[in-house]
Amino acid sequence: MITRFGAAVPTPLARRLKEHLLRADGQEDCCFVLWRPATGASRTTAVLVEVVLPLEGERIVHGTVDFTSAYFLRSASLAAERDCGVGLIHSHPRGQGWQRLNQVDHDAEASFAAQALALTDHPLLGMTFAGGNAGHSARIWQKRDSRHYRPLHAESVRVVGEEFSVTFNSLSFPAPAVTSAQQRSLSAWGQQTQDTLARLHVGVVGTGSVGMLIVEALARTGIGRLTLFDFDSVETVNLDRLLHATSRDARAKRPKVHLAAREARRAATAPAFRVTALEASITEPNGFAAAADCDVLFSCVDRPWPRHVLNQLAYAHLIPVIDGGVSVDARGGSLRGAEWRAHVAAPGRACLECLGQYDSADVPTERDGLLEEPSYITGLAADHPLRRKENVFIFSTAAAAAELAQFITMVAAPAGISDNGAHLYHLTTGTLDRRTEGCVPGCPYDTTLLALGDTAPTVTGRHLAAERVRAGRGTFRSRFTELAHRLRQPRS
Repeated sequence: MITRFGAAVPTPLARRLKEHLLRADGQEDCCFVLWRPATGASRTTAVLVEVVLPLEGERIVHGTVDFTSAYFLRSASLAAERDCGVGLIHSHPRGQGWQRLNQVDHDAEASFAAQALALTDHPLLGMTFAGGNAGHSARIWQKRDSRHYRPLHAESVRVVGEEFSVTFNSLSFPAPAVTSAQQRSLSAWGQQTQDTLARLHVGVVGTGSVGMLIVEALARTGIGRLTLFDFDSVETVNLDRLLHATSRDARAKRPKVHLAAREARRAATAPAFRVTALEASITEPNGFAAAADCDVLFSCVDRPWPRHVLNQLAYAHLIPVIDGGVSVDARGGSLRGAEWRAHVAAPGRACLECLGQYDSADVPTERDGLLEEPSYITGLAADHPLRRKENVFIFSTAAAAAELAQFITMVAAPAGISDNGAHLYHLTTGTLDRRTEGCVPGCPYDTTLLALGDTAPTVTGRHLAAERVRAGRGTFRSRFTELAHRLRQPRS
């Protein structure tokens, strides 16, 4: 039984729905959609796959709208053929915000709930399009007993791609009041954007030099919920670039993610701020499941396997990923140049592999643990990306700022622009390159993997390095506890 539910729509499909459902005569309209489940640790998301438009005579518009049984059966048959669920979406042309179910709409959807489950093995998805602000609401009809189906209303519906918008269930998730600590943020982008930021669930994957800065900024901006992912510990070598880290943290082998969570709580301006710290890699099943519960993900990693996993979440689960990185040219022992980049991976935008952020051929190498072997790394070319150790604090702040700028552009859409391309900044020349085209032709992320949800290939597994680091921390803590116990014992 699903207990938490949401829905996600790729931007191109949302545009097709809007074109069909917003009629020139102002009357209601409807159509069916196909959807797949994308399951997280506690939330299941219905990702929309396809619109099934009505044929002549399959729906009747008369102020309100009706549809024929033949239209439903055709759509359900197509859903079953493609291993999808079927959904019914209808419009409220003058509606604003989250739409409740009136009795007529409730009875119409309830009458097809049993057939939808029987024909597709998935519950019926019901959606309402509010024409007044182009927002969506959603519910899923679950079987309670042999003859009784009840709707579970979504927490939110997000539209993801070249545009980004979220319609929140105002009954379950009302916008929190803006605090006095958020007045400057409110004046920068307005009430609507601040209400969205306050209710977003944001994941930060990697709490190293770039990730720690991003966590701080998000907490101060008023993000209401953060989930942080990192298995690594603070070390002395981190102290020149890891915000808030001290030599005491390094001696204690404090997990970076707990340091980040502690400082986020101190910095947070949201009145009911929540942060979850996971000593896990996103490449591990539990890390992946927790990430699938998020609305937006920040990628602050530099290895191919986690970026491969994030790429799948962006396209198969429709969770936009803000990614970036730093590259430094320090040949000959002096700084010759540096670059940092930031971009958003989402449907209609270039994926992380098309942007050159990782090579899928390196993923099996990391999965096998070879990237932790000094002999393997030594055998790579001197300028190989996997040998780089470049995130000094000054460049990390620049990369973090670039990722945060991509995030607020996507959410706030200043001057109506939510996608201004992937950015690459060159330190030496002070110039910025922009890439505005999407994936290369034939890229699977923008085609075959798009909106696959749970049917996407498995990309997680055991992460040997993460297991070793956690085990090492456990041994250290055991020895520390034993030493502390001995010191407390009275001397004979």
